[in-house]
Formats: sequence, C-alpha cells, structure tokens
Amino acid sequence: MRALRKIYDVFTKVERYCLFAIFFFATVAVVVNVIGRKFFGFSFNWLEELNRYILIICTFIGSAIATTQGLHPRMDMVVSLFKGRKNTIFEIVSAIVLTVFLVIMTFYAFKQLGTMMMFGAMTATLGVPVFVFFAFIPIGFCGMTVRSLVHLILLFVKLKNPGTSAELTAEEERS
Repeated sequence: MRALRKIYDVFTKVERYCLFAIFFFATVAVVVNVIGRKFFGFSFNWLEELNRYILIICTFIGSAIATTQGLHPRMDMVVSLFKGRKNTIFEIVSAIVLTVFLVIMTFYAFKQLGTMMMFGAMTATLGVPVFVFFAFIPIGFCGMTVRSLVHLILLFVKLKNPGTSAELTAEEERS
C-alpha cells in the first residue's frame, strides 16, 4: 500500500509541475501580448488562441488534481450521517458511483477525440490540429478515473483495517 501511495504522490507532483509550467507560460504570453498591443501597436493573434486552448488543458489537468484533494462538488450529506464502518460503506458506494461516471466520461471523451482526429480540423492561427489540444480532455478524465480508483482501493483497505486512513495524499499536499 505504501508503494501505491508513493507512485500516486509522484504522479500528483508531475501533474502539479506541468500545470504550473503551462499556466506560467499562459500568464507570460498574456503579459507579452498586452505589452505588444499597448506599446508597439501589435499583438500576436496566435497567442490569444493558444491561451484559450491552455485554459482547456489547465481545466482538465486541474480537475484530476482536484479529485485527489476531494475538491469536486459531491453529495456527502448521507455519508456524513454515519460513523465508523457504515460511513466507510457509504463512502465506498459514493466512490463507486463517481468512478463509474468517470469511466463513462473517459470513454466518450476518447470517442469524441477519435471523431476530431478523423475530421482533421486545424486551429485558425496556430495551424495545429485541434485534436492535439482536445486530447487533454480524455487525459484529464483518465487522471480523474485513476485517482478515483486509488481512492476506492484505499477505502476498501480502510473497511478491512478501520485504523488506516483513506486519504490520498499527505495533509501538506492539500495546501
């Protein structure tokens, strides 16, 4: 179980660093575009388009990270009514529902990506195939699905060994 948590934490760190780098690039690109427009009277149209696609990338990578921290909206009122083993059982049911939903969404995201690849649409100013950027949608759903599955495994371990934690990462990771 310790190896699973270690791999999981490495995966989380890689995602966070990638998200930071992409978001940092988008911020610098916006600043460059504003300076170019204000002081030199021109802007890079391709940067504006790239930033729109970067928002898609950040949304779906960020969603996977949010799954780790339990930040997605969820109905946990029923779960919080119970304590101990019953609480864990309801958490497992909730996690199963989420995991099934994410598997379905991942399937349809890949299906949609395949359709986009068939059409071969290109971005307006970048000249890059649109599917390159939209590939991050199924990637994000895959990340959420993997994280949900790991959480489910940890909940089953918690059910077997009530003293163990089903938390996905250390508390300092949440800040």
